[in-house]
Amino acid sequence: MSTPEILVVGGGAVGSLLACDLLQQGVPVRLIDSKPSLEESDPHSRAVMIWPRVLELLEKTGIARELVSRGRPATDVSFFSGGRRLGTVPLHGTDTAYPFGLGIVQRELEDLLWARLAELGGRVECGTELHALDNSGPLPRATLRHRDGSLEETEPKWLIGADGAGSLTRRLLDIPYPGLPFPLGISLGDFPISGPAVSGVEYHYGETGMLPLVHLPDGVCRLATVVLPGEPDWSDRPLADWQEMVDQRTSLPYELGEPLWKRTYFPRPGVAERFRDGRVILVGDAAHSVVPLGGQGLNLGLQDAINLGWKLAAVVRDGWSDELLDSYDAERRQAVEHVRTLIRTEMELSAPQTPEDAARRDEAVAAAERSGFLRKVAAPLMSQLGLSYAPLEGPLWRSQLKRRLTVGDRVPFFHASRSEPGSPVLDRSAHTALLWPGEGLPEDWTAVVERARAAFDGRTAVHDLARLTDDGRARLRAGFGPLPLIALVRPDGHLARLAPADRPQDCLSHLDRLTGRSTSSSAK
Repeated sequence: MSTPEILVVGGGAVGSLLACDLLQQGVPVRLIDSKPSLEESDPHSRAVMIWPRVLELLEKTGIARELVSRGRPATDVSFFSGGRRLGTVPLHGTDTAYPFGLGIVQRELEDLLWARLAELGGRVECGTELHALDNSGPLPRATLRHRDGSLEETEPKWLIGADGAGSLTRRLLDIPYPGLPFPLGISLGDFPISGPAVSGVEYHYGETGMLPLVHLPDGVCRLATVVLPGEPDWSDRPLADWQEMVDQRTSLPYELGEPLWKRTYFPRPGVAERFRDGRVILVGDAAHSVVPLGGQGLNLGLQDAINLGWKLAAVVRDGWSDELLDSYDAERRQAVEHVRTLIRTEMELSAPQTPEDAARRDEAVAAAERSGFLRKVAAPLMSQLGLSYAPLEGPLWRSQLKRRLTVGDRVPFFHASRSEPGSPVLDRSAHTALLWPGEGLPEDWTAVVERARAAFDGRTAVHDLARLTDDGRARLRAGFGPLPLIALVRPDGHLARLAPADRPQDCLSHLDRLTGRSTSSSAK
């Protein structure tokens, strides 16, 4: 019986990203998938948008630049009614190295991940599926079925279920997957299009319904529409019907060509009652599936992989307590609830309207534009830059208006694609300590920096943010405030701890709780 370090079930985007992340951190991974070959993966992906936060995280894997070159950047998301633009969510003003969404089909992302996996010495073991799972012992015992029908028993130290919304991993563990009823179908299609392309992503409200339109590379657009109960399936309708729908709902001179493909599917939104069961952990759609409005679902799963990757590597490679993995469930469950809140708002806006309701909706969206709400609140939420692990106090939208960073927030960090002098880059697997000088430079700042470096004694990299340019410090001033402090940042870019600059022991104590190591006397 084999005992791999980590067995990942499901070689799609989420499972492959997790495998790449672990391999980059020196952790062996076995990745299996029931498909006979990668070539038989569905090229017609439902997901067609990668948001800025995920582009940041994909930089760690080394594929962000190539992915961007293959996609179509969307610097804004706009809402229309009767051909009139009601408001725009601007992404170009967000504080990130990637101030845009990326219109690209999921298969393109998977191709890059599979290639990166091979570069790292891994592969997707196609034609191998999970057949049975016994999680009653100290290690999960999995029975695998190979393409020739033979069975193999294996006891991985950790098993990751990345096998989609219908996850066999989850079902074998008998983990409930309750969700909101969604009796409607979603018809999708990719069409050649000519016309104004007035925004990267467009939501058009019309009398007959709402039409999302996402512009993709090479003059292609993704269209989607709801299929009501008893309504003829849009995937069976001719081009003329789709063109008529576009004419009615957009009131813009768009002309469609023959579709590259079209299909109808019925979403199964749900959230598993637990994402971790002993040494088995669920990621992506196996853990949660949301209504596909707003292009958020794939991005949620990819963030699962990055959140879990550094924690799992710390446990397996460095011997950290596996209690660290309990935070995966809590943090990612909160992220799911944030996204579900955002989707509920979008569903309310797109629901069938009386003329009076439609007029009120249009005015509400226009008012959100005039007030700056779409820029200050909708942009960070839609881009997933504003999704935080900090405790939520009050409505989700209000959390986007606070200025100071709190533990759990994403730090607007300086990624490899930014070339500012003195700008640090996140470590792939270790925490990073940032020393912030405040509004001015304290007279004893050099001594403060030296004491902090001596206290950490090589446990983490310590970066002096006084070395940043004026522009670089300006980006952080609102979040860090006027006083000198030390910020401990996790490998995924979220804030782990904040303390006065002359008290590095506060941050060291946090690391001690994770690692079980005693703080050195130099920090006292």
